[in-house]
Amino acid sequence: MDPIDRLTIGQTNALMITERFVSVLSILGILFILVTFYFLSSFNKPINRLVFYASFGNLGMNIACLISEDGIKAGELSSLCQFQAFLIQMFLGVDAFWSCCMAWNVYLAFFHKYTDRQLRSLDKWYLLGCYGASFVPALTFLFVSTKGRGKIYGPAVLWCWIDSDWDYLRIALLYGIVWVAIIFAFAIYIRAGRVIYKRRDKLKGFLNPLNENPFTTGVVTTEIEVTIGPADELSPSSDKNNGRNPFDKTFEGLPGMEEGSGGPDPYTVEIGVGENPRNQKSGSKPEIFQMRSITREEAIKENPNPGAWLYARVAFLFFISMLIIWIPSSANRVYSLAHPDRINFPLNYVSALVLPMQGFLNAIVYLLTSQTACRELVNALRGRGTMPWRRRVGKGRGGFMGMQNRRGRKASESSIGDRRKSFHMLQSRAGTSEVSVPMVAHTAN
Repeated sequence: MDPIDRLTIGQTNALMITERFVSVLSILGILFILVTFYFLSSFNKPINRLVFYASFGNLGMNIACLISEDGIKAGELSSLCQFQAFLIQMFLGVDAFWSCCMAWNVYLAFFHKYTDRQLRSLDKWYLLGCYGASFVPALTFLFVSTKGRGKIYGPAVLWCWIDSDWDYLRIALLYGIVWVAIIFAFAIYIRAGRVIYKRRDKLKGFLNPLNENPFTTGVVTTEIEVTIGPADELSPSSDKNNGRNPFDKTFEGLPGMEEGSGGPDPYTVEIGVGENPRNQKSGSKPEIFQMRSITREEAIKENPNPGAWLYARVAFLFFISMLIIWIPSSANRVYSLAHPDRINFPLNYVSALVLPMQGFLNAIVYLLTSQTACRELVNALRGRGTMPWRRRVGKGRGGFMGMQNRRGRKASESSIGDRRKSFHMLQSRAGTSEVSVPMVAHTAN
């Protein structure tokens, strides 16, 4: 008797609807990852790269889940059943393998000080290992058949996969390998966790998943008000120091402010410093939304590459999503081994819920690490900004071959200009009215 015949029509429909609904959510999340990472520069960053590679495996798995019970109904020897079984064997365990690769990158970055360029050089081996190792058995099983057991691929309750007569292969060539990868990754995170635990008081911002970038650059932001007006209308404090404005010395060397030049004729400048208004608002937010940050100097006491800390957090979130997928599905597999003639519908239903969810959970991790990029995308779609294209269709200066968007270059130039901390003198030919200009100054800790 086929496994599906042991379920009622209502139970079978519940499994089909759940698989397909969750698969649609995952496919939408996967398409968002693939499109934004490849085409938009703000999403294309090292900590998202392996999530991007894993998304191709998620897409193959969700295509199989959309087929659902139709593969079983088509018959064991049908092309649809064999194709679905191939997709599941090929892509079901890929996310766990990528989680293992992420953990290995964390180990190399934390304890061997690998840079992003060095980690990127390993990507080709990860691609070969994760997809190549799955492809070999998945393809081989298509051609294996015996008189006693028949073909390897056949009905398996939720879909066509490894037939129940070959059940030990499910453990030996998928679940067993997946759990070896998970345990290996867990061992690395335990070691990295010791480093994080030692500095837990300093790393509260790092541990908050809603805090996209918990690192500050060693810069304090302060709001400054600049008042410009006729010298004789400003406060008497400007006439101290033998009648010389105390700010004159500050601006020596700037154009128009050389000693003896008289400065910009009858005008002077007063600067007042107040508290950054953003700091005043933070106290009213719930604790989880208070994005406490640490300085890069604090981070590099344990690792000279602060980006390794961010990479570790993303990899750990990806690992948590793997546990959500594989713990309930593994419980179902153990039950089926212990009771080969029985089907536990609740365990099968939970498996139908979580196994197609890999792409959806990966999209959540991707969004958490790309909050600023998402806001820029939303603003661009609303017409309030420029779309940060990474590549353009066409030839010439804006061609398709990896040309950076001009907006990205302008943002970089603007950032460099901010760091120079230059003051722009305002010159006016009208000599009566005062002007107040809010400015922001950056001062080192």
